[in-house]
Amino acid sequence: MREWILMGDVIKSSHADQIALQKNFAVLIKMVNESFKEELASPLTITLGDEFQGIVKSSEDVAFVLVALEEYRWQLEIPILIRYSVTLGEIDTEINPVIAYGMLGAGLAEAREALVEMKSAEDRLVLNGDFPKKRQMALSLNLLLELQEQWKWKDRDIIKGYFKFKDYKKVAKDLNKDVSLMWRRFNSLEFSSYQKRKKLVNLIYGDRD
Repeated sequence: MREWILMGDVIKSSHADQIALQKNFAVLIKMVNESFKEELASPLTITLGDEFQGIVKSSEDVAFVLVALEEYRWQLEIPILIRYSVTLGEIDTEINPVIAYGMLGAGLAEAREALVEMKSAEDRLVLNGDFPKKRQMALSLNLLLELQEQWKWKDRDIIKGYFKFKDYKKVAKDLNKDVSLMWRRFNSLEFSSYQKRKKLVNLIYGDRD
């Protein structure tokens, strides 16, 4: 049966403090699993210290989970970048609803191979398998990921505030900053563009606003 397989790994993980990386990565994966229990057929499971895999129930849920991984890492203040391999492929064994281990199928092998091959690619997401709107789905999510990749870690308090409040006045008050300064920082970080890109992802993956 064909399933939506999501795999990911941390970019340049060998350059990081390994103990801190594994601890923070585990916190991020746990937070996503707890938030998306209904969307995950098999929960995101760390297979190595810097890699994970899971089975998602639909293409729409792929977008929800992947965007959450990106936004939660700012909310948790975890300074990592993740590359993703998403495959609609065959899994021959039963889906394990508790942990994403012990499953076999060509789709898992394809997702793994694509993740390895894309380590030299510019994009942080690759889609594999045969399904409608594949190019549009890949492009829309990569545009979202591309903008996030441009954000600097020194701006993490503002970015975290944006995801929490979505309002520059509330972020300015929360951080005790000048309102006009915060308005300019919201513009320079292109949060309005981020919202448009996120809406495009939702439209393409779920045919809805």
